[in-house]
Amino acid sequence: MRIQRSNAIMAIACGSLVLGGCANTASGYRPIVDGYEDEAYHADLADCQALAKTKRYDNGDTKTSALAGAVVGGAVGAIEDDSVEGAIVGALLGGLIGGASGAADTRTDRKDIVIRCMSGRGHAVVG
Repeated sequence: MRIQRSNAIMAIACGSLVLGGCANTASGYRPIVDGYEDEAYHADLADCQALAKTKRYDNGDTKTSALAGAVVGGAVGAIEDDSVEGAIVGALLGGLIGGASGAADTRTDRKDIVIRCMSGRGHAVVG
Protein backbone atom coordinates (compact mmCIF):
# COMPACT_ATOMS: atom_id res chain seq x y z
CA MET A 1 0.00 0.00 0.00
CA ARG A 2 2.86 2.41 0.78
CA ILE A 3 4.41 1.71 -2.62
CA GLN A 4 1.11 2.42 -4.34
CA ARG A 5 0.79 5.79 -2.63
CA SER A 6 4.34 6.64 -3.57
CA ASN A 7 3.65 5.66 -7.18
CA ALA A 8 0.46 7.70 -7.21
CA ILE A 9 2.23 10.78 -5.87
CA MET A 10 4.98 10.40 -8.48
CA ALA A 11 2.41 10.00 -11.26
CA ILE A 12 0.49 13.07 -10.14
CA ALA A 13 3.67 15.14 -9.95
CA CYS A 14 4.76 14.03 -13.43
CA GLY A 15 1.31 14.61 -14.87
CA SER A 16 1.15 18.09 -13.37
CA LEU A 17 4.47 18.96 -14.97
CA VAL A 18 3.33 17.66 -18.35
CA LEU A 19 -0.01 19.48 -18.23
CA GLY A 20 1.62 22.65 -16.92
CA GLY A 21 4.04 22.60 -19.82
CA CYS A 22 1.13 22.62 -22.25
CA ALA A 23 -0.58 25.63 -20.73
CA ASN A 24 0.37 28.24 -23.33
CA THR A 25 1.47 26.14 -26.27
CA ALA A 26 0.00 26.04 -29.74
CA SER A 27 -1.89 29.32 -29.43
CA GLY A 28 1.48 30.92 -30.14
CA TYR A 29 1.93 28.79 -33.25
CA ARG A 30 3.47 30.70 -36.15
CA PRO A 31 2.52 29.07 -39.46
CA ILE A 32 4.75 29.07 -42.51
CA VAL A 33 3.20 31.20 -45.23
CA ASP A 34 3.99 31.55 -48.91
CA GLY A 35 4.35 35.31 -49.08
CA TYR A 36 5.69 38.29 -47.22
CA GLU A 37 5.44 38.84 -43.51
CA ASP A 38 4.32 42.46 -43.63
CA GLU A 39 2.39 44.53 -41.09
CA ALA A 40 -0.91 42.96 -42.11
CA TYR A 41 0.55 39.48 -41.58
CA HIS A 42 1.77 40.33 -38.07
CA ALA A 43 -1.55 41.97 -37.13
CA ASP A 44 -3.50 38.97 -38.45
CA LEU A 45 -1.16 36.54 -36.68
CA ALA A 46 -1.64 38.32 -33.35
CA ASP A 47 -5.43 38.27 -33.82
CA CYS A 48 -5.46 34.58 -34.79
CA GLN A 49 -3.22 33.61 -31.87
CA ALA A 50 -5.52 35.50 -29.50
CA LEU A 51 -8.48 33.66 -30.99
CA ALA A 52 -6.74 30.31 -30.47
CA LYS A 53 -6.18 31.14 -26.79
CA THR A 54 -9.94 31.23 -26.27
CA LYS A 55 -9.89 27.42 -26.62
CA ARG A 56 -9.05 26.64 -23.01
CA TYR A 57 -7.24 23.52 -21.82
CA ASP A 58 -9.83 22.94 -19.10
CA ASN A 59 -12.63 22.58 -21.63
CA GLY A 60 -15.41 19.99 -21.58
CA ASP A 61 -13.57 17.56 -23.85
CA THR A 62 -10.50 17.48 -21.60
CA LYS A 63 -12.66 17.05 -18.51
CA THR A 64 -14.57 14.21 -20.17
CA SER A 65 -11.31 12.49 -21.16
CA ALA A 66 -10.00 12.80 -17.61
CA LEU A 67 -13.23 11.44 -16.15
CA ALA A 68 -13.33 8.51 -18.57
CA GLY A 69 -9.69 7.73 -17.78
CA ALA A 70 -10.42 7.85 -14.06
CA VAL A 71 -13.38 5.48 -14.39
CA VAL A 72 -11.46 2.96 -16.49
CA GLY A 73 -8.33 3.30 -14.36
CA GLY A 74 -10.32 2.84 -11.17
CA ALA A 75 -11.97 -0.30 -12.51
CA VAL A 76 -8.66 -1.76 -13.68
CA GLY A 77 -6.96 -0.84 -10.39
CA ALA A 78 -9.72 -2.49 -8.38
CA ILE A 79 -9.56 -5.66 -10.48
CA GLU A 80 -5.75 -5.88 -10.49
CA ASP A 81 -5.21 -5.11 -6.81
CA ASP A 82 -8.57 -6.27 -5.43
CA SER A 83 -8.66 -3.33 -3.03
CA VAL A 84 -9.95 0.20 -2.60
CA GLU A 85 -6.37 1.50 -2.66
CA GLY A 86 -5.81 -0.13 -6.04
CA ALA A 87 -8.97 1.48 -7.36
CA ILE A 88 -7.86 4.90 -6.09
CA VAL A 89 -4.40 4.62 -7.63
CA GLY A 90 -5.90 3.37 -10.88
CA ALA A 91 -8.39 6.23 -10.94
CA LEU A 92 -5.65 8.80 -10.33
CA LEU A 93 -3.41 7.39 -13.03
CA GLY A 94 -6.28 6.94 -15.48
CA GLY A 95 -7.50 10.47 -14.85
CA LEU A 96 -4.02 11.84 -15.47
CA ILE A 97 -3.63 9.92 -18.70
CA GLY A 98 -7.10 10.91 -19.88
CA GLY A 99 -6.53 14.56 -18.98
CA ALA A 100 -3.18 14.60 -20.77
CA SER A 101 -4.82 13.12 -23.84
CA GLY A 102 -7.51 15.80 -23.78
CA ALA A 103 -4.89 18.52 -23.36
CA ALA A 104 -2.95 17.17 -26.34
CA ASP A 105 -6.14 17.32 -28.42
CA THR A 106 -6.67 20.93 -27.33
CA ARG A 107 -3.11 21.77 -28.35
CA THR A 108 -3.81 20.40 -31.84
CA ASP A 109 -7.10 22.32 -31.97
CA ARG A 110 -5.33 25.58 -31.08
CA LYS A 111 -2.77 25.09 -33.84
CA ASP A 112 -5.56 24.34 -36.32
CA ILE A 113 -7.41 27.50 -35.24
CA VAL A 114 -4.35 29.63 -36.04
CA ILE A 115 -3.93 27.93 -39.44
CA ARG A 116 -7.61 28.25 -40.42
CA CYS A 117 -7.79 31.83 -39.20
CA MET A 118 -4.69 32.89 -41.16
CA SER A 119 -5.96 31.11 -44.27
CA GLY A 120 -9.32 32.78 -43.86
CA ARG A 121 -7.60 36.15 -43.80
CA GLY A 122 -6.01 35.48 -47.16
CA HIS A 123 -2.58 34.20 -46.15
CA ALA A 124 -1.26 31.20 -48.11
CA VAL A 125 -0.46 28.89 -45.20
CA VAL A 126 1.77 25.98 -46.23
CA GLY A 127 2.70 24.55 -42.85
